[in-house]
Amino acid sequence: MAKAIGLCAFRRVRVTAVLASVFCVVALVHPVFAQASGDAEAQANNPLASTTSLNFQNQFTGRLSGFGESANAFLLRGAQPFSIGDTNWIARATLPISTYPGLPDGSHETGLGDLNVFAAYLFDTGNPGISFGIGPQLTAPTATDRALGTGQWAAGFANVLFVATNPEWQYGYLLTWQARIAGSNSRPGVRVNISSR
Repeated sequence: MAKAIGLCAFRRVRVTAVLASVFCVVALVHPVFAQASGDAEAQANNPLASTTSLNFQNQFTGRLSGFGESANAFLLRGAQPFSIGDTNWIARATLPISTYPGLPDGSHETGLGDLNVFAAYLFDTGNPGISFGIGPQLTAPTATDRALGTGQWAAGFANVLFVATNPEWQYGYLLTWQARIAGSNSRPGVRVNISSR
């Protein structure tokens, strides 16, 4: 009986943490405003654009190595520009809803993944078509299932470059690095370097 009560209390704390994470993402992007400008298409692709945004991205992976099964991540992502003194920053939060194959029965787990937030200081490049930012990053262990997250807090940095000097071609990168700072010692340590765009 005591074990059942403890498990119920643990689930309540976990649900509270997940709801708090969702609240943070929603608060970050509320209210969502559209920016009207001549380069709206390019700015819509710019992760450092000085606009409040909420976007949805789906990443499907067919036949994961070692599993032979597919996986999917639906990303709820919000961004909010802000200022500290005379400096310009942007905060971006990502909360994945993932489906991942389980072992050994071939079933799939679906639920929330770990919440990732970074804040980037925006450098004035002297060219409005070039955006460059760097700043701290934090990942919170908000996953609703062990298979969907790390079970650990991680911190590091994020660096973003986006070039939109040509209205037809835009390019850039997002480079992040993070390492474990707290969390379950029974899980493998986190040391992740991700580059994308």
